[in-house]
Amino acid sequence: MVKNWRKPASPQPAAVAKSIGDSLDRPGADLIFGTADGLRDTVLLRLNDIEPNPNQPRRHFDEEELQALSFSLREVGQLSPILVQAHPTEPKRFMLVAGERRWRAAGMAGLTKIMAHILPTDANTDQIALIENLQRVDLSPVEEAEGIRRLIETHEYNQEAVGDLLGRSRTEVNTTLTLLRLNATIRTDCVTSHNDVPKAVLLELARMEEVDQLSLWLKVKKGELTAREAREYRAKLQRAGDPATAKAPVRNVTAKKFIAGLPKLEESLSAGIEAVADKGFAKLRADERAKLEALKARLAGYAQQLETLLAG
Repeated sequence: MVKNWRKPASPQPAAVAKSIGDSLDRPGADLIFGTADGLRDTVLLRLNDIEPNPNQPRRHFDEEELQALSFSLREVGQLSPILVQAHPTEPKRFMLVAGERRWRAAGMAGLTKIMAHILPTDANTDQIALIENLQRVDLSPVEEAEGIRRLIETHEYNQEAVGDLLGRSRTEVNTTLTLLRLNATIRTDCVTSHNDVPKAVLLELARMEEVDQLSLWLKVKKGELTAREAREYRAKLQRAGDPATAKAPVRNVTAKKFIAGLPKLEESLSAGIEAVADKGFAKLRADERAKLEALKARLAGYAQQLETLLAG
């Protein structure tokens, strides 16, 4: 039974806003905290009455970061409430929506209670959890890209709408989504090890063929490849792999020329896919399969860009 499940005495919107910090000034804050006229109730809950969210967007919790947050909670206190919702099957218990790091760190700090906002039962908790996590600065670039993709796929947003929710430009969103072209092994490594590979380096890597990504990954993890070096290496690979393109680069592409050439482009793609299907994907060499996987990722990116263009 939750004996300390209560609102702070005489809650005032300004006081609650102060406890939340600058979060209320960010786009998407109304979805998480409610409107300025009706902020979510702030209550004190026992840690043991809260269960973690099985669909938590964050996939990695760094032990050292949790220890640092635990120390901060002991010394400074909790500045930002977690978000919870009534448990769907267990009375007087709650399910975490966002704030699992704070919840875990509170336990490590020896605290027994935590400040929380209780969301209504009809709230879109999946969407709220994604936005709350994406508005924080400690997600890895790959977690960020995967979270944005989930918002787009699950809630049918275009890139501009996601940018509005997160306070970012459509270009920033589109650039971040480029990281989804990384080889699956590299993406998993980025999340589970939470290494400090700069986003700029990962973006250059994502623009390469997967077989080249994998050949460079060990060097990247050791911090032995800068974004500039990766960009130069990628340009070198392109020149070596496609001499015809190097001799005759694409120039003066206009919207009119591009649209006029779409039937030919579609015909070439269709014929090529049919040829690969006749041979059988399993019979292709590893580097050929990697190129097709990379093409698939690029086509998905182009499709998203077209969706945004047509919607505008």
